[in-house]
Amino acid sequence: MCQCHHSISCSGCGHTMSRRGFLTRCATVAATAGALRPSASRADDAKPRVALVFLANSSGLEMWPYPNYDCPRRHAEIIKLLKEGCPQVEFVPVVVSKPAEVEKAIALKDTVDGYLVYTVTLMWGLTGAILPIGKLGKPMFVADEYLGGSGVFLVGYSGLRRQGIPAGAVSSTRPEDLVAVARVFAGVKKPGMTPALFAQQCDEVYRRTFPKVGAMKCLEDKVTLTGIGECVERLKKSRFLIVGPKFTGQKRDFLGAKGIYIGFEELRTFYEKVDRDAAAEVARRWCAKAEKVVEPTVEWINKAAAVYLATVELMKKHNTDSVTMNCLGGFSSGQLPAYPCLGFMQILDDGGQGVCEAMPDDSLSMIMARILTGRAGYVSDPALDTSKNQIVYSHCMAHTKVFGPQGTANKFHIRTLHNRDPRGCCAESFLPEGYMTTTFRTSVARKLMVIHQAKAVGNLDADRGCRTQLLGEVRGDIGKLFAEWDRFGWHRVTVYGDIQEPLIEFGKALGLQIIHEA
Repeated sequence: MCQCHHSISCSGCGHTMSRRGFLTRCATVAATAGALRPSASRADDAKPRVALVFLANSSGLEMWPYPNYDCPRRHAEIIKLLKEGCPQVEFVPVVVSKPAEVEKAIALKDTVDGYLVYTVTLMWGLTGAILPIGKLGKPMFVADEYLGGSGVFLVGYSGLRRQGIPAGAVSSTRPEDLVAVARVFAGVKKPGMTPALFAQQCDEVYRRTFPKVGAMKCLEDKVTLTGIGECVERLKKSRFLIVGPKFTGQKRDFLGAKGIYIGFEELRTFYEKVDRDAAAEVARRWCAKAEKVVEPTVEWINKAAAVYLATVELMKKHNTDSVTMNCLGGFSSGQLPAYPCLGFMQILDDGGQGVCEAMPDDSLSMIMARILTGRAGYVSDPALDTSKNQIVYSHCMAHTKVFGPQGTANKFHIRTLHNRDPRGCCAESFLPEGYMTTTFRTSVARKLMVIHQAKAVGNLDADRGCRTQLLGEVRGDIGKLFAEWDRFGWHRVTVYGDIQEPLIEFGKALGLQIIHEA
Protein backbone atom coordinates (compact mmCIF):
# COMPACT_ATOMS: atom_id res chain seq x y z
CA MET A 1 0.00 0.00 0.00
CA CYS A 2 1.26 3.45 -0.89
CA GLN A 3 1.85 5.41 2.32
CA CYS A 4 2.11 8.73 0.40
CA HIS A 5 4.85 10.26 2.52
CA HIS A 6 6.21 12.34 -0.35
CA SER A 7 7.16 15.88 0.69
CA ILE A 8 5.32 18.83 -0.80
CA SER A 9 6.86 22.28 -0.61
CA CYS A 10 4.28 25.06 -0.81
CA SER A 11 5.63 28.03 -2.70
CA GLY A 12 2.86 30.14 -1.17
CA CYS A 13 3.69 29.65 2.50
CA GLY A 14 7.07 27.90 2.57
CA HIS A 15 5.88 24.94 4.63
CA THR A 16 6.89 21.38 3.83
CA MET A 17 4.27 18.74 4.42
CA SER A 18 3.49 15.14 3.56
CA ARG A 19 1.14 14.48 0.70
CA ARG A 20 -1.38 13.03 3.10
CA GLY A 21 -0.89 16.07 5.28
CA PHE A 22 -1.79 18.25 2.33
CA LEU A 23 -4.94 16.22 1.78
CA THR A 24 -6.13 16.27 5.37
CA ARG A 25 -4.92 19.51 6.86
CA CYS A 26 -3.07 22.68 5.93
CA ALA A 27 -0.73 24.86 7.94
CA THR A 28 -2.37 27.62 9.99
CA VAL A 29 -2.43 30.85 8.05
CA ALA A 30 -2.85 34.46 9.04
CA ALA A 31 -5.52 35.32 6.47
CA THR A 32 -8.82 36.33 8.02
CA ALA A 33 -12.44 36.17 6.92
CA GLY A 34 -12.08 39.79 5.87
CA ALA A 35 -9.95 38.58 2.95
CA LEU A 36 -13.13 37.24 1.39
CA ARG A 37 -14.55 40.76 1.00
CA PRO A 38 -13.65 42.53 -2.27
CA SER A 39 -11.38 45.54 -1.81
CA ALA A 40 -13.24 48.86 -1.83
CA SER A 41 -10.49 50.57 -3.80
CA ARG A 42 -7.73 49.61 -6.20
CA ALA A 43 -4.25 50.51 -5.08
CA ASP A 44 -2.76 49.93 -8.53
CA ASP A 45 -4.97 50.28 -11.60
CA ALA A 46 -2.28 48.67 -13.75
CA LYS A 47 -2.37 45.43 -11.80
CA PRO A 48 -4.67 42.76 -13.36
CA ARG A 49 -7.73 42.12 -11.22
CA VAL A 50 -9.03 38.54 -11.13
CA ALA A 51 -12.20 37.19 -9.55
CA LEU A 52 -11.32 34.21 -7.36
CA VAL A 53 -14.58 32.26 -7.29
CA PHE A 54 -14.83 29.51 -4.65
CA LEU A 55 -17.53 26.93 -5.43
CA ALA A 56 -18.02 25.67 -1.89
CA ASN A 57 -20.76 24.30 0.33
CA SER A 58 -20.06 21.66 2.98
CA SER A 59 -23.45 21.66 4.72
CA GLY A 60 -24.83 18.50 3.06
CA LEU A 61 -24.03 14.89 3.91
CA GLU A 62 -23.42 13.52 0.42
CA MET A 63 -20.39 15.61 -0.37
CA TRP A 64 -16.61 15.68 -0.55
CA PRO A 65 -14.13 16.21 1.07
CA TYR A 66 -16.42 15.33 4.01
CA PRO A 67 -19.44 16.87 5.76
CA ASN A 68 -18.80 20.18 7.53
CA TYR A 69 -15.45 20.69 5.83
CA ASP A 70 -13.96 24.00 6.96
CA CYS A 71 -14.42 25.93 3.74
CA PRO A 72 -13.55 29.43 5.12
CA ARG A 73 -10.24 28.12 6.42
CA ARG A 74 -9.43 26.55 3.06
CA HIS A 75 -10.41 29.72 1.22
CA ALA A 76 -8.04 31.74 3.41
CA GLU A 77 -5.21 29.29 2.69
CA ILE A 78 -5.73 29.54 -1.08
CA ILE A 79 -5.97 33.35 -0.91
CA LYS A 80 -2.69 33.52 1.01
CA LEU A 81 -1.01 31.09 -1.40
CA LEU A 82 -2.02 33.12 -4.45
CA LYS A 83 -1.33 36.50 -2.88
CA GLU A 84 2.22 35.51 -1.96
CA GLY A 85 2.87 33.49 -5.13
CA CYS A 86 1.34 36.01 -7.56
CA PRO A 87 2.04 39.50 -6.14
CA GLN A 88 1.58 41.00 -9.60
CA VAL A 89 -2.14 40.03 -9.61
CA GLU A 90 -4.98 41.31 -7.42
CA PHE A 91 -7.44 38.54 -6.53
CA VAL A 92 -11.03 39.43 -5.61
CA PRO A 93 -12.53 36.51 -3.64
CA VAL A 94 -16.21 35.59 -3.86
CA VAL A 95 -17.94 32.47 -2.49
CA VAL A 96 -20.68 30.71 -4.47
CA SER A 97 -22.41 28.22 -2.16
CA LYS A 98 -25.53 27.54 -4.24
CA PRO A 99 -26.45 27.90 -7.93
CA ALA A 100 -28.29 31.22 -7.57
CA GLU A 101 -25.21 32.82 -6.05
CA VAL A 102 -23.28 32.61 -9.32
CA GLU A 103 -24.78 36.06 -9.96
CA LYS A 104 -22.35 37.41 -7.35
CA ALA A 105 -19.46 36.27 -9.53
CA ILE A 106 -21.06 37.46 -12.76
CA ALA A 107 -21.68 40.90 -11.22
CA LEU A 108 -17.90 41.44 -11.11
CA LYS A 109 -17.50 41.12 -14.87
CA ASP A 110 -17.02 44.84 -15.55
CA THR A 111 -14.46 45.30 -12.76
CA VAL A 112 -12.23 42.25 -13.26
CA ASP A 113 -9.91 41.11 -16.04
CA GLY A 114 -10.39 37.37 -15.59
CA TYR A 115 -11.79 34.54 -13.49
CA LEU A 116 -10.17 31.78 -11.46
CA VAL A 117 -12.87 29.27 -10.45
CA TYR A 118 -11.81 26.94 -7.61
CA THR A 119 -14.05 23.91 -6.94
CA VAL A 120 -13.67 23.34 -3.21
CA THR A 121 -16.44 20.86 -2.40
CA LEU A 122 -18.72 18.42 -4.16
CA MET A 123 -22.17 19.92 -4.63
CA TRP A 124 -23.63 18.94 -7.99
CA GLY A 125 -25.80 22.05 -8.33
CA LEU A 126 -22.61 24.10 -8.52
CA THR A 127 -21.50 22.38 -11.74
CA GLY A 128 -23.83 24.69 -13.61
CA ALA A 129 -22.09 27.76 -12.17
CA ILE A 130 -18.98 27.17 -14.29
CA LEU A 131 -20.60 27.60 -17.71
CA PRO A 132 -22.22 31.02 -17.07
CA ILE A 133 -18.87 32.38 -15.94
CA GLY A 134 -17.23 30.91 -19.02
CA LYS A 135 -19.78 32.60 -21.26
CA LEU A 136 -18.68 36.03 -20.01
CA GLY A 137 -15.78 35.87 -22.46
CA LYS A 138 -13.08 36.63 -19.90
CA PRO A 139 -9.71 34.85 -19.55
CA MET A 140 -10.42 31.95 -17.19
CA PHE A 141 -9.11 28.81 -15.63
CA VAL A 142 -10.69 26.24 -13.33
CA ALA A 143 -8.89 24.52 -10.44
CA ASP A 144 -9.82 21.50 -8.35
CA GLU A 145 -9.52 20.72 -4.65
CA TYR A 146 -8.23 17.14 -4.87
CA LEU A 147 -10.83 14.70 -3.51
CA GLY A 148 -12.97 17.74 -2.81
CA GLY A 149 -14.71 19.39 -5.74
CA SER A 150 -13.43 16.83 -8.25
CA GLY A 151 -16.76 15.77 -9.75
CA VAL A 152 -17.90 19.37 -10.17
CA PHE A 153 -14.50 20.24 -11.66
CA LEU A 154 -14.28 17.38 -14.17
CA VAL A 155 -17.86 17.57 -15.43
CA GLY A 156 -17.99 21.38 -15.36
CA TYR A 157 -14.64 21.97 -17.06
CA SER A 158 -15.23 19.40 -19.79
CA GLY A 159 -18.63 21.03 -20.35
CA LEU A 160 -16.84 24.32 -21.08
CA ARG A 161 -14.69 22.59 -23.66
CA ARG A 162 -17.73 20.95 -25.25
CA GLN A 163 -19.25 24.43 -25.67
CA GLY A 164 -16.06 25.67 -27.33
CA ILE A 165 -15.27 28.03 -24.45
CA PRO A 166 -11.50 28.36 -23.91
CA ALA A 167 -10.29 27.95 -20.34
CA GLY A 168 -7.30 26.55 -18.52
CA ALA A 169 -7.45 23.83 -15.86
CA VAL A 170 -5.42 22.66 -12.86
CA SER A 171 -5.92 19.46 -10.85
CA SER A 172 -2.84 18.85 -8.72
CA THR A 173 -1.90 18.23 -5.10
CA ARG A 174 1.17 20.43 -5.54
CA PRO A 175 0.40 24.07 -4.62
CA GLU A 176 3.19 25.33 -6.88
CA ASP A 177 1.26 24.12 -9.92
CA LEU A 178 -1.75 26.28 -9.07
CA VAL A 179 0.53 29.29 -8.52
CA ALA A 180 2.43 28.70 -11.77
CA VAL A 181 -0.74 28.78 -13.86
CA ALA A 182 -2.24 31.68 -11.88
CA ARG A 183 0.80 33.76 -12.80
CA VAL A 184 -0.40 33.72 -16.41
CA PHE A 185 -2.97 36.28 -15.27
CA ALA A 186 -0.10 38.78 -14.89
CA GLY A 187 -0.12 39.27 -18.67
CA VAL A 188 -3.85 39.30 -19.12
CA LYS A 189 -4.01 43.06 -19.87
CA LYS A 190 -1.36 42.95 -22.59
CA PRO A 191 -2.48 43.93 -26.12
CA GLY A 192 -3.70 40.99 -28.16
CA MET A 193 -4.51 38.81 -25.16
CA THR A 194 -7.71 36.82 -25.79
CA PRO A 195 -9.44 34.11 -23.75
CA ALA A 196 -8.21 31.53 -26.27
CA LEU A 197 -4.59 32.74 -26.09
CA PHE A 198 -4.81 32.87 -22.29
CA ALA A 199 -6.08 29.26 -22.15
CA GLN A 200 -3.27 28.19 -24.49
CA GLN A 201 -0.65 29.84 -22.29
CA CYS A 202 -2.19 28.23 -19.18
CA ASP A 203 -1.96 24.84 -20.85
CA GLU A 204 1.66 25.39 -21.86
CA VAL A 205 2.66 26.43 -18.34
CA TYR A 206 0.65 23.64 -16.73
CA ARG A 207 2.08 20.91 -18.92
CA ARG A 208 5.59 21.92 -17.90
CA THR A 209 4.65 20.82 -14.37
CA PHE A 210 3.80 17.26 -15.52
CA PRO A 211 6.36 14.61 -14.57
CA LYS A 212 8.06 12.51 -17.18
CA VAL A 213 6.28 9.16 -17.57
CA GLY A 214 8.59 6.19 -17.44
CA ALA A 215 8.19 2.63 -18.64
CA MET A 216 5.19 0.97 -17.07
CA LYS A 217 6.48 -2.46 -16.27
CA CYS A 218 3.71 -4.40 -14.54
CA LEU A 219 3.39 -7.68 -12.74
CA GLU A 220 2.38 -10.63 -14.90
CA ASP A 221 -1.37 -11.08 -15.11
CA LYS A 222 -2.69 -13.65 -17.54
CA VAL A 223 -6.35 -13.02 -18.29
CA THR A 224 -8.52 -15.72 -19.79
CA LEU A 225 -10.74 -14.02 -22.35
CA THR A 226 -14.09 -15.03 -23.79
CA GLY A 227 -14.45 -14.83 -27.59
CA ILE A 228 -16.14 -11.62 -28.78
CA GLY A 229 -18.95 -13.46 -30.55
CA GLU A 230 -19.82 -15.33 -27.36
CA CYS A 231 -19.51 -12.09 -25.37
CA VAL A 232 -22.14 -10.41 -27.54
CA GLU A 233 -24.43 -13.42 -27.34
CA ARG A 234 -24.16 -13.62 -23.54
CA LEU A 235 -24.68 -9.90 -23.12
CA LYS A 236 -27.94 -10.05 -25.05
CA LYS A 237 -29.15 -12.77 -22.67
CA SER A 238 -28.17 -10.79 -19.57
CA ARG A 239 -30.60 -9.15 -17.20
CA PHE A 240 -30.04 -6.92 -14.19
CA LEU A 241 -32.23 -5.33 -11.55
CA ILE A 242 -32.46 -1.56 -11.02
CA VAL A 243 -33.83 -1.07 -7.51
CA GLY A 244 -35.49 2.24 -6.63
CA PRO A 245 -38.78 4.06 -7.07
CA LYS A 246 -38.15 5.26 -10.64
CA PHE A 247 -39.86 3.37 -13.53
CA THR A 248 -40.99 0.58 -11.18
CA GLY A 249 -42.31 -2.41 -13.12
CA GLN A 250 -40.73 -1.42 -16.43
CA LYS A 251 -38.18 -3.33 -18.50
CA ARG A 252 -35.73 -1.53 -20.74
CA ASP A 253 -33.17 -2.59 -23.32
CA PHE A 254 -29.51 -1.67 -22.81
CA LEU A 255 -27.59 -2.80 -25.94
CA GLY A 256 -29.50 -6.07 -25.75
CA ALA A 257 -29.25 -6.61 -21.99
CA LYS A 258 -32.50 -6.20 -20.06
CA GLY A 259 -32.80 -3.81 -17.15
CA ILE A 260 -35.71 -4.58 -14.81
CA TYR A 261 -36.93 -1.76 -12.55
CA ILE A 262 -37.91 -2.88 -9.04
CA GLY A 263 -39.44 -0.86 -6.22
CA PHE A 264 -37.96 -0.78 -2.73
CA GLU A 265 -41.12 -2.31 -1.32
CA GLU A 266 -40.33 -5.63 -3.03
CA LEU A 267 -36.85 -5.70 -1.47
CA ARG A 268 -38.37 -4.68 1.87
CA THR A 269 -40.69 -7.69 1.76
CA PHE A 270 -37.68 -10.01 1.59
CA TYR A 271 -35.87 -8.00 4.27
CA GLU A 272 -38.71 -8.52 6.76
CA LYS A 273 -38.45 -12.30 6.22
CA VAL A 274 -34.69 -12.55 6.76
CA ASP A 275 -33.56 -14.82 9.60
CA ARG A 276 -31.79 -12.40 11.93
CA ASP A 277 -29.50 -15.11 13.30
CA ALA A 278 -28.39 -15.90 9.75
CA ALA A 279 -27.75 -12.20 9.14
CA ALA A 280 -25.70 -11.96 12.35
CA GLU A 281 -23.59 -14.90 11.19
CA VAL A 282 -22.89 -13.19 7.85
CA ALA A 283 -21.92 -10.04 9.75
CA ARG A 284 -19.56 -12.03 11.99
CA ARG A 285 -17.88 -13.52 8.91
CA TRP A 286 -17.37 -10.07 7.41
CA CYS A 287 -15.86 -8.74 10.64
CA ALA A 288 -13.58 -11.77 10.92
CA LYS A 289 -12.31 -11.30 7.35
CA ALA A 290 -11.76 -7.57 7.76
CA GLU A 291 -8.34 -6.46 8.95
CA LYS A 292 -10.10 -3.87 11.07
CA VAL A 293 -13.59 -2.61 11.89
CA VAL A 294 -13.11 1.13 12.33
CA GLU A 295 -16.34 3.09 12.95
CA PRO A 296 -19.45 0.90 12.31
CA THR A 297 -21.31 -0.85 15.13
CA VAL A 298 -22.42 -4.49 15.26
CA GLU A 299 -26.05 -3.38 15.02
CA TRP A 300 -25.61 -1.72 11.65
CA ILE A 301 -23.30 -4.38 10.23
CA ASN A 302 -26.05 -6.90 11.12
CA LYS A 303 -28.62 -4.77 9.30
CA ALA A 304 -26.33 -4.53 6.27
CA ALA A 305 -26.08 -8.33 6.31
CA ALA A 306 -29.88 -8.61 6.41
CA VAL A 307 -30.14 -6.30 3.36
CA TYR A 308 -27.57 -8.53 1.63
CA LEU A 309 -29.60 -11.69 2.29
CA ALA A 310 -32.77 -9.94 1.09
CA THR A 311 -30.98 -8.79 -2.07
CA VAL A 312 -29.85 -12.34 -2.82
CA GLU A 313 -33.46 -13.55 -2.55
CA LEU A 314 -34.65 -10.70 -4.78
CA MET A 315 -32.12 -11.67 -7.46
CA LYS A 316 -33.15 -15.33 -7.23
CA LYS A 317 -36.80 -14.35 -7.78
CA HIS A 318 -35.91 -12.51 -10.97
CA ASN A 319 -33.41 -15.09 -12.20
CA THR A 320 -30.34 -12.84 -12.22
CA ASP A 321 -27.12 -12.35 -10.29
CA SER A 322 -26.83 -8.63 -11.07
CA VAL A 323 -28.32 -5.66 -9.27
CA THR A 324 -27.85 -1.90 -9.04
CA MET A 325 -29.59 0.10 -6.33
CA ASN A 326 -30.43 3.71 -5.48
CA CYS A 327 -28.58 3.26 -2.21
CA LEU A 328 -28.14 6.87 -1.08
CA GLY A 329 -31.66 7.97 -1.99
CA GLY A 330 -33.25 4.79 -0.68
CA PHE A 331 -31.59 5.01 2.71
CA SER A 332 -32.09 8.75 3.19
CA SER A 333 -35.81 8.38 2.37
CA GLY A 334 -36.23 5.48 4.80
CA GLN A 335 -37.16 3.00 2.08
CA LEU A 336 -33.90 1.06 2.39
CA PRO A 337 -33.23 -0.34 5.90
CA ALA A 338 -29.42 -0.18 5.60
CA TYR A 339 -26.77 0.55 3.01
CA PRO A 340 -26.10 -2.38 0.63
CA CYS A 341 -22.35 -1.74 0.21
CA LEU A 342 -20.98 -4.69 2.22
CA GLY A 343 -23.50 -6.98 0.59
CA PHE A 344 -22.43 -5.78 -2.85
CA MET A 345 -18.82 -6.54 -1.91
CA GLN A 346 -19.87 -10.10 -1.10
CA ILE A 347 -21.91 -10.48 -4.30
CA LEU A 348 -18.96 -9.28 -6.40
CA ASP A 349 -16.49 -11.54 -4.64
CA ASP A 350 -18.82 -14.48 -5.22
CA GLY A 351 -18.94 -13.84 -8.98
CA GLY A 352 -22.18 -11.84 -9.19
CA GLN A 353 -22.63 -8.12 -9.54
CA GLY A 354 -23.74 -5.37 -7.15
CA VAL A 355 -23.49 -1.78 -8.37
CA CYS A 356 -24.10 1.50 -6.53
CA GLU A 357 -26.52 4.32 -7.28
CA ALA A 358 -28.95 2.65 -9.71
CA MET A 359 -26.67 3.29 -12.70
CA PRO A 360 -27.54 1.26 -15.84
CA ASP A 361 -24.46 2.43 -17.76
CA ASP A 362 -22.23 1.27 -14.88
CA SER A 363 -24.08 -2.03 -14.72
CA LEU A 364 -23.76 -2.65 -18.44
CA SER A 365 -20.04 -1.84 -18.32
CA MET A 366 -19.58 -4.21 -15.38
CA ILE A 367 -21.47 -6.96 -17.22
CA MET A 368 -19.26 -6.48 -20.28
CA ALA A 369 -16.08 -6.78 -18.19
CA ARG A 370 -17.35 -9.81 -16.32
CA ILE A 371 -18.40 -11.65 -19.50
CA LEU A 372 -15.09 -10.85 -21.22
CA THR A 373 -12.73 -11.65 -18.32
CA GLY A 374 -14.62 -13.44 -15.55
CA ARG A 375 -13.56 -10.58 -13.26
CA ALA A 376 -15.61 -7.98 -11.43
CA GLY A 377 -15.14 -4.31 -12.17
CA TYR A 378 -14.78 -1.51 -9.66
CA VAL A 379 -17.01 1.57 -10.08
CA SER A 380 -15.40 4.80 -8.89
CA ASP A 381 -15.48 8.59 -8.77
CA PRO A 382 -12.04 9.56 -10.11
CA ALA A 383 -9.87 12.57 -9.34
CA LEU A 384 -6.69 13.67 -11.12
CA ASP A 385 -3.27 14.58 -9.71
CA THR A 386 -1.08 15.71 -12.57
CA SER A 387 1.88 16.33 -10.23
CA LYS A 388 2.28 12.55 -9.96
CA ASN A 389 0.70 11.56 -13.31
CA GLN A 390 -1.90 9.78 -11.22
CA ILE A 391 -5.61 9.21 -11.13
CA VAL A 392 -7.29 8.10 -7.92
CA TYR A 393 -10.33 5.85 -8.32
CA SER A 394 -12.37 6.54 -5.18
CA HIS A 395 -15.62 4.95 -4.03
CA CYS A 396 -17.38 3.59 -0.94
CA MET A 397 -18.12 0.19 -2.40
CA ALA A 398 -15.46 -2.18 -3.66
CA HIS A 399 -14.74 -5.86 -4.00
CA THR A 400 -11.71 -7.71 -2.60
CA LYS A 401 -11.19 -10.32 -5.35
CA VAL A 402 -10.00 -8.39 -8.39
CA PHE A 403 -8.78 -11.51 -10.23
CA GLY A 404 -12.13 -13.30 -10.06
CA PRO A 405 -14.05 -15.29 -7.44
CA GLN A 406 -11.35 -17.98 -7.30
CA GLY A 407 -8.57 -15.42 -6.81
CA THR A 408 -6.89 -14.27 -3.62
CA ALA A 409 -8.71 -11.65 -1.58
CA ASN A 410 -6.95 -8.43 -0.62
CA LYS A 411 -7.29 -6.88 2.83
CA PHE A 412 -10.07 -4.45 3.71
CA HIS A 413 -11.42 -2.39 6.59
CA ILE A 414 -15.08 -1.91 7.49
CA ARG A 415 -15.81 1.82 7.53
CA THR A 416 -18.62 4.33 7.47
CA LEU A 417 -19.31 5.91 4.08
CA HIS A 418 -17.98 9.22 2.77
CA ASN A 419 -20.93 10.93 4.50
CA ARG A 420 -19.68 9.68 7.90
CA ASP A 421 -23.20 8.51 8.77
CA PRO A 422 -22.68 6.23 11.81
CA ARG A 423 -25.39 3.96 10.43
CA GLY A 424 -23.47 3.31 7.22
CA CYS A 425 -21.11 0.39 6.56
CA CYS A 426 -18.82 -0.16 3.60
CA ALA A 427 -15.51 -1.75 2.69
CA GLU A 428 -12.33 0.26 2.38
CA SER A 429 -10.58 -2.17 0.06
CA PHE A 430 -6.80 -2.03 -0.38
CA LEU A 431 -6.61 -3.20 -3.98
CA PRO A 432 -3.44 -4.86 -5.35
CA GLU A 433 -0.66 -2.72 -6.80
CA GLY A 434 1.79 -3.39 -9.60
CA TYR A 435 -0.78 -4.52 -12.18
CA MET A 436 -2.09 -2.93 -15.35
CA THR A 437 -5.73 -1.90 -15.13
CA THR A 438 -8.21 -0.93 -17.83
CA THR A 439 -10.85 1.69 -17.09
CA PHE A 440 -13.88 2.42 -19.24
CA ARG A 441 -17.55 3.34 -19.31
CA THR A 442 -20.31 3.01 -21.86
CA SER A 443 -22.94 5.60 -22.68
CA VAL A 444 -25.86 3.62 -24.03
CA ALA A 445 -27.82 6.73 -25.02
CA ARG A 446 -24.89 8.14 -27.02
CA LYS A 447 -23.60 4.76 -28.28
CA LEU A 448 -20.13 5.60 -26.98
CA MET A 449 -17.39 3.92 -24.95
CA VAL A 450 -14.60 5.86 -23.26
CA ILE A 451 -11.44 4.01 -22.20
CA HIS A 452 -7.99 4.52 -20.67
CA GLN A 453 -5.38 2.50 -18.79
CA ALA A 454 -3.31 2.96 -15.64
CA LYS A 455 -0.83 0.95 -13.62
CA ALA A 456 -2.12 0.34 -10.08
CA VAL A 457 0.56 1.85 -7.81
CA GLY A 458 -1.02 1.73 -4.36
CA ASN A 459 -3.90 2.97 -2.25
CA LEU A 460 -4.46 6.29 -0.55
CA ASP A 461 -5.93 6.30 2.93
CA ALA A 462 -6.93 9.96 2.90
CA ASP A 463 -9.59 11.27 5.26
CA ARG A 464 -11.51 12.88 2.41
CA GLY A 465 -13.53 11.60 -0.51
CA CYS A 466 -14.81 8.04 -0.66
CA ARG A 467 -13.26 5.19 1.31
CA THR A 468 -11.53 2.93 -1.26
CA GLN A 469 -8.88 4.99 -3.08
CA LEU A 470 -6.95 3.07 -5.74
CA LEU A 471 -4.05 5.04 -7.22
CA GLY A 472 -3.20 4.53 -10.87
CA GLU A 473 -0.28 5.92 -12.88
CA VAL A 474 -1.85 7.01 -16.15
CA ARG A 475 -0.73 5.30 -19.33
CA GLY A 476 -0.75 7.94 -22.07
CA ASP A 477 -1.45 11.66 -21.78
CA ILE A 478 -3.04 12.66 -18.46
CA GLY A 479 -3.80 16.06 -20.00
CA LYS A 480 -6.35 14.42 -22.31
CA LEU A 481 -8.19 13.00 -19.30
CA PHE A 482 -9.85 16.38 -18.67
CA ALA A 483 -12.06 16.14 -21.74
CA GLU A 484 -14.85 13.55 -21.62
CA TRP A 485 -16.58 13.74 -18.24
CA ASP A 486 -19.59 15.79 -19.31
CA ARG A 487 -20.64 13.15 -21.86
CA PHE A 488 -20.03 10.07 -19.71
CA GLY A 489 -20.61 11.31 -16.17
CA TRP A 490 -18.17 11.11 -13.32
CA HIS A 491 -18.14 7.32 -12.83
CA ARG A 492 -15.67 4.94 -14.45
CA VAL A 493 -15.35 1.14 -14.21
CA THR A 494 -11.87 -0.27 -13.55
CA VAL A 495 -10.94 -3.88 -14.32
CA TYR A 496 -7.62 -5.53 -13.53
CA GLY A 497 -5.88 -6.69 -16.69
CA ASP A 498 -4.30 -5.29 -19.86
CA ILE A 499 -7.56 -5.73 -21.76
CA GLN A 500 -8.00 -2.46 -23.62
CA GLU A 501 -7.93 -3.97 -27.10
CA PRO A 502 -10.42 -6.82 -26.47
CA LEU A 503 -12.76 -4.39 -24.67
CA ILE A 504 -12.60 -2.07 -27.68
CA GLU A 505 -13.38 -5.00 -29.96
CA PHE A 506 -16.33 -5.92 -27.74
CA GLY A 507 -17.58 -2.33 -27.81
CA LYS A 508 -17.32 -2.10 -31.57
CA ALA A 509 -19.25 -5.36 -31.92
CA LEU A 510 -22.06 -3.66 -29.98
CA GLY A 511 -21.99 -0.67 -32.33
CA LEU A 512 -20.20 1.69 -29.93
CA GLN A 513 -17.90 4.50 -30.99
CA ILE A 514 -14.63 4.28 -29.01
CA ILE A 515 -12.96 7.29 -27.41
CA HIS A 516 -9.42 6.99 -26.01
CA GLU A 517 -9.37 9.51 -23.16
CA ALA A 518 -5.64 9.42 -22.34
